Amino acid sequence: MANIMIVDDSKLIRRKLTEILTSAGHKIVAECERGDEALRAYLTYKPDLVTMDIHMPGMNGIEALTEIKKANSKALVLIISAASQETTILEGIHKGAAGFMVKPFTEERVLTNVNRLLAPLGKKPEPKKEKPALKDLNFDENINGLILIIDDSKMVLKITSDILAKDQHNIITARNGKDGIELARTGTPDLIILDIEMPDMDGYEVLKELKKDDVTKNIPVIMHSSKTKKDDILLAMKLGVIDYIAKNCGETLIRGKIKSSLVQARMKREHLEQNSTANIIIDKKGFTTYINFRFTLKSETAIAERKKVFSGAFLKTMMNDSIILDFRQINEMTESELSHMKYIFTFFPDKELILVCGKHYGAFVSEFEVEGKNRFFISMGDAETYIENRDEVTDFLDIHGFDF
Repeated sequence: MANIMIVDDSKLIRRKLTEILTSAGHKIVAECERGDEALRAYLTYKPDLVTMDIHMPGMNGIEALTEIKKANSKALVLIISAASQETTILEGIHKGAAGFMVKPFTEERVLTNVNRLLAPLGKKPEPKKEKPALKDLNFDENINGLILIIDDSKMVLKITSDILAKDQHNIITARNGKDGIELARTGTPDLIILDIEMPDMDGYEVLKELKKDDVTKNIPVIMHSSKTKKDDILLAMKLGVIDYIAKNCGETLIRGKIKSSLVQARMKREHLEQNSTANIIIDKKGFTTYINFRFTLKSETAIAERKKVFSGAFLKTMMNDSIILDFRQINEMTESELSHMKYIFTFFPDKELILVCGKHYGAFVSEFEVEGKNRFFISMGDAETYIENRDEVTDFLDIHGFDF
């Protein structure tokens, strides 16, 4: 198995990672609680993999990562941090991180990421645990997910995040409706917890916007508010929330409702996948073709649909188009899903593809060559901005007769 170094200022996190990794047969060769200790330890112990926190005293994780990559450009560094902002993820990836995980984490998620990164080194992967069938699930089992909390109160965000972290959910937060909607479109969380009374857009307006968008309309929403009158609850239910939680309710009730909602969400996703008439949705605007992949890439239905859709005649219609492949609605980006991605690339051997990855961004850039002809983005807005700027530059060069 692998030699691994852990860099994190939290003793609790270091202990938890040590337990997870050693139980899987890996060896922890060093632990550092400061970023400025990481380079010296790396040069001393030469680990196969480094797990790196971001916010630490002395030197932050991005700076420590940069120094390690200077010493060894092939160093494998997995960032594990509570910092979930898009800019932070991008900075880490662009500085050379092999992957990015958001705290809190689960044992399964840690091992999945570690095994994926170590696989090219010939390390034997940990056998995958089969998920129980839905009929076998009950609320005592470890059901967790990516949860977006939208609330203008810093205190409520902190308290709710701390409560949900006890069940090892991954948490992202937004302090206003506009940012919340953008995060929902970018990260396609498993569940959204939404406040009603907010300054820019209230929760009802946010909910209506979420329901209008094909990417977000099926994400379950729990309304979390101090407004507890019958009319408020009925309006929220009418607009499509899956549950309603009063802000003064107890921790046990919150955790129970979250688990219940995640089970319902999983069942709904599977129902949509089984009963949907399309795993691929195609739209064309001007000279841009949008191809939206939903649910999964590896099912027999998805494979059959790809063979039918990507005919020679269809591909010829896109020869002069910019092509955006949108993977935000894929439920999980496993190794198997990534292998199907490589097959999809073969349909477009000579095209620059624009890929919108959402929450799967880390998996994509770890698996594929970012500096190649394809471009990877977290959000649709970033992808469209890239196309606009690229086309403006191309037009300028054509008009002024530049030829490279």
